[in-house]
Amino acid sequence: MIILCFITGLATVGFGLVLPAFLFYAQNLGAPPAIATVIIATYSMGQFIGTPIWGRLSDRIGRKPVLLISIFGQSICFVWLALSSNLWMLAIARLFGGMISGNISTAMAYVADSTDEKKRAKWLGYIGASVSIGFMIGPALGGLLGGQDASSASIFYPALVAACISFTTGIATLFFLKESLNLENRDTKTKSSPSLLKNWGLVFKRPILMEIIFLALAMMFVTGTFETIFPLWTQSRFTWGPMEVGYSMTYIGLIVTLVQAMVVGKIVPLLGEARVIRLTFFGYAIGLLIMAQSPSWIIMMLGLTLAASCGAAFGTATSSFVSKVAGDKEKGFVLGVYQSSAWLGRISGPLSAGAVFGLLGVNAPLYLGVLVLIPCIVVITIVAKKLDAQKPTSLTNTR
Repeated sequence: MIILCFITGLATVGFGLVLPAFLFYAQNLGAPPAIATVIIATYSMGQFIGTPIWGRLSDRIGRKPVLLISIFGQSICFVWLALSSNLWMLAIARLFGGMISGNISTAMAYVADSTDEKKRAKWLGYIGASVSIGFMIGPALGGLLGGQDASSASIFYPALVAACISFTTGIATLFFLKESLNLENRDTKTKSSPSLLKNWGLVFKRPILMEIIFLALAMMFVTGTFETIFPLWTQSRFTWGPMEVGYSMTYIGLIVTLVQAMVVGKIVPLLGEARVIRLTFFGYAIGLLIMAQSPSWIIMMLGLTLAASCGAAFGTATSSFVSKVAGDKEKGFVLGVYQSSAWLGRISGPLSAGAVFGLLGVNAPLYLGVLVLIPCIVVITIVAKKLDAQKPTSLTNTR
């Protein structure tokens, strides 16, 4: 499990490397904010398509082979990204990078294979913390390598370094990570992967699972909206460039790491997943309001700290719950669909971010996030008792 945390964190370093300069680089290639955020969204489009497929495949052939395909595939896509000299190449590289990226949901399935319910939230928290540590290191390096200001931003060196790191991670996975899914627990009866619509149809037969996936979609819509527009927002509000954006992303990674490693694993067993999810929606909304009204970057960082902490707790709590309601032979599939719904939110969020930012004003994406989160607080309050009382039931029993 410790090796899995190391591999997952190292893989995330590469992902974080290209983020600080990406939006600025797209603008330097001629993209207005609305188009630049669409290019950002192509990565999540690819993940929405690919993640359930990798989840189902990992249920059939094991977690390690899928991790290897994903990590080595990412290294190729990073090279492609480094060589992108126009917006089309940039968008296609992002799309394929998202499609091949199945490592996070597979890592969560690996944890579900290897832990019982009492320890699952803790180890999912450790996985989340390792991702956050990678997200601390990656943006800091990316900010240094991506240019001093928006006009000089480039992703060539960040993407090349990311490719090297991903390749090294693949080698480490090949030689040091053991398989977690025993042969008797593999889904060998399913001859072919269900279509995307059939995957979602199976989930919709489970009301509780459908509700939590809807909430994940909403949270990721808000997160995707703000994360995408954050470089342009900070440039408009505080004249920041890639370096400042990279350092702030590193700070977010630090906060998320502390919350997932030291807090979530303790509060979920005490309060239950549903109550934790409800608190995260409320706290996230407050954090966005503080940021929108902040007179200085110092006050803004206070709101960012609250929002990042709640986002970290939400991700771990929902992953723990989704894995709890899945059967032994379908954890990868169910977690894959859950991740796919999250990336659907990360598609719609960036798609709206640029347009809202350009048409309604600098702070409009933050207020949009608050408007989305408020109904979610009501929904999770209504279904809280059902969520806590839900017992594991296999989706295969409904087929």
